[in-house]
Amino acid sequence: MEKILIVEDESLVAMEIESALTQQGYQVCGIVDNAREAIELTHSHSPDAVLMDIYLNGSVDGIRACRKIKELGDIPVIFLTAYSDNHTVDEAVECQPDGYLVKPFRRSELIATLKLVLKRYQNDLVPICNDLYYDRNNFQIVRGGERIDLTKKEVELLEFCLARKGRVVPFDDLEYALWPDGAIADATRRALIHRLRSKLGGECLKSLPGIGCKLS
Repeated sequence: MEKILIVEDESLVAMEIESALTQQGYQVCGIVDNAREAIELTHSHSPDAVLMDIYLNGSVDGIRACRKIKELGDIPVIFLTAYSDNHTVDEAVECQPDGYLVKPFRRSELIATLKLVLKRYQNDLVPICNDLYYDRNNFQIVRGGERIDLTKKEVELLEFCLARKGRVVPFDDLEYALWPDGAIADATRRALIHRLRSKLGGECLKSLPGIGCKLS
């Protein structure tokens, strides 16, 4: 169930959006009317998407809040606004939002936009295990709003294991695929597996001494 954060300073509009989302099976993880709480809830709840009104209560608008949220992680932001003038649109585009809906919008428009945005993000992320994903575009492990960079060899190891997920990968096959130019020391292979395991967690990548490794 995808978690959606609603950032809207008109309570009736926020309630209507919440109703539309819950009817479609989404979980609303918060409703706030200002940028400060939007940023705090994004940090603590790691929503799958943020529906953001541009003009909010307080001194910080939705566009600046969007920039802060994008710094926290790869979280899609869809702008909701009653304004469609060139100045507002140009400012909003600079934040690189993932969608833009002009009020008043129909429920069907909201849900269609949200589904397209979430699908686009899901296609970029490959499930590893539990709450871990692999971002193939940026060569990173994604856990909520956290992103962990991978080295070139770690990427090769993860890709090799992902293609054989749930199966034991013999060390001989692994070494031949990752070091095709010649034999390597066992310590080199062990060190690589250890580094990736430390980033994934031991419950995801298991090493079977003398046999191989397995991505759960």
